[in-house]
Amino acid sequence: MANAPQSLATVLAMARERLGEAGGLEGAPIPPIIARSWRRCADRGLRADRPARQDPLSRADLTALRERHQTLMHLATPELDTLHQAMRDVGGMVLLTNDRGLILDARGDAGFVRRARRVSLQPGAGWGEDDEGTNAVGTALAERALVQVRGAEHYLTDNAFLICTAMPVMDPYGALAGVIDLSGDTRAARSDSQGASARSLASLAVAHLEHRWAAQAAEGHELVVRLHAHPGWLGTPQEGLLAVDDGVVRAANPAALALLGLDAVAIGRVRLESVLDGGLARGDRILRTADGGRPLHARITTPGKSRPAIRRPAHTKDLPPPAAAPDGMLWDAGTRPLLERAIRALDASIPVLLQGETGTGKEVFVRAAHAACGRAQAPLVAVNCAAIPEGLLESELFGYEDGAFTGARRGGHRGQIRQADGGILFLDEIGDMPPALQARLLRVLQDGEVTPVGGRPVKVDFLLVTATHRDLATCVAEGTFRADLYYRLKHLVVTLPPLRERPLDGIIDALMASFGAAERGVRLAPAARDRLRRHDWPGNLRELANLLRTLVALSPPGTLIAPADLPPDLAPAAQTGAPAPSLKTREDDAIRQALERHRGNISAAARELGVHRSTLHRRMRPD
Repeated sequence: MANAPQSLATVLAMARERLGEAGGLEGAPIPPIIARSWRRCADRGLRADRPARQDPLSRADLTALRERHQTLMHLATPELDTLHQAMRDVGGMVLLTNDRGLILDARGDAGFVRRARRVSLQPGAGWGEDDEGTNAVGTALAERALVQVRGAEHYLTDNAFLICTAMPVMDPYGALAGVIDLSGDTRAARSDSQGASARSLASLAVAHLEHRWAAQAAEGHELVVRLHAHPGWLGTPQEGLLAVDDGVVRAANPAALALLGLDAVAIGRVRLESVLDGGLARGDRILRTADGGRPLHARITTPGKSRPAIRRPAHTKDLPPPAAAPDGMLWDAGTRPLLERAIRALDASIPVLLQGETGTGKEVFVRAAHAACGRAQAPLVAVNCAAIPEGLLESELFGYEDGAFTGARRGGHRGQIRQADGGILFLDEIGDMPPALQARLLRVLQDGEVTPVGGRPVKVDFLLVTATHRDLATCVAEGTFRADLYYRLKHLVVTLPPLRERPLDGIIDALMASFGAAERGVRLAPAARDRLRRHDWPGNLRELANLLRTLVALSPPGTLIAPADLPPDLAPAAQTGAPAPSLKTREDDAIRQALERHRGNISAAARELGVHRSTLHRRMRPD
């Protein structure tokens, strides 16, 4: 492994020599996307030894440039903040550029920022391929694709110390708007998994940004159509989102275009009925693509700038029949009564507190309750209190006014509580909320108004659903959670059962079906099913769903999955007279196993377990 970087450098040096001598790279063992970019640079006459330095825009010109891209900068701010936090451990920086590669914003580790300035990696500098040769920003713009450029893959030798990952941002009208880039020192890239993590972070950040942009663009249009292959993903940044007027698609995010097999040029031209069968009646339904009849779950609504009217039905809406959501939730005899009670409580304006181990499907439960209660047409705003750094959680929840503090975005931020006005606010992992914010939340619940940072109180009306895997009563006794807030939350406590306490066969069958096993003829051998029954499932439904999704996806058609196909650590729970391990022990075991599978990579383990990196860091500290 120690020779791998040298070997890569040797390969790249040979390819660069071949490009200089023969003018071609045919047969060179370098990524095709890098080879294409090198050819473009050579065709422009760009010399690899040219200094990677330029004169950035003046302060006045940079200010004018940012004004022209105000919408992009405003929408990208939450993603840049989050990525900046994620980059702290590797000492890099996060960048936002416009569609020409001009850097609009940059933030990161002070030491790396100083070194980056030596090659003009700073606001006001241009990083298109014409400016800096092969680099993640310029090549992502040229290819309109996610690009990672490592070390000597950069065309200019001065930039060879960089490892950069960039993802293009598309606006809701199909135009290239800019790029989000993660850059660091190649010497700090200790493993391939870090490169994979950077690609995932950039892709997710852009998906969130594009979804918010499309949702903003949809305001004022006749219809909003939300699409996904699985119903549980409707209302999330992974859904396809389109704005439709007179049957014509007027705006869309890239996820929607991909689901419908459309190019960006279709926006403003294609009629939705030509690519999607099933009509445009409002509500939730299953539609089919016109090309092959592929089913898509759809939610069609009429946007409005005023708060949606709140329905208060006399009885609960009919629940869906037992089926598996993509996250693994199954509405069976054990969970349907819990869901029905929660819906009745919400229709009576009673707060709901969800308790359950990690992976039991708490967020899926909340989304199902929201869809069936009287505020189904109002917003559901979900906030994971453990996934947002403590320093950002206050402004994210309560919002702030324009100019409230240094770095505040222009126009301020409404905050998640105000965004939930008229609907439901879901605070996941409420047990991880810092004490100071617990006091502020209690004040909101008491007064029915929220005070943004630097602003005046604003009236709000929302229903509160909270969730935690912690024992809040114990937290109160230990002094880490406010007793007065706890008693405001625990009107109705719903405890979701762990997987080991539920009948497993029906859940396995429903999950297999939801992942397309029947269509591909993939089945579980009895001995393999028995292994699944005996496993303790510390990760609960999420762990089982992830395993079955992977098995189905990787198995050739007609496969009978045998015990040998299961992961080696999927051993039956020991059948002894010893007492069952505690919840903490099971969670610690799940964390240890995830870290082992990912060779100590905390970010990858946290993604698998569905928790924030800070949670793992906290759990790994000695008591």
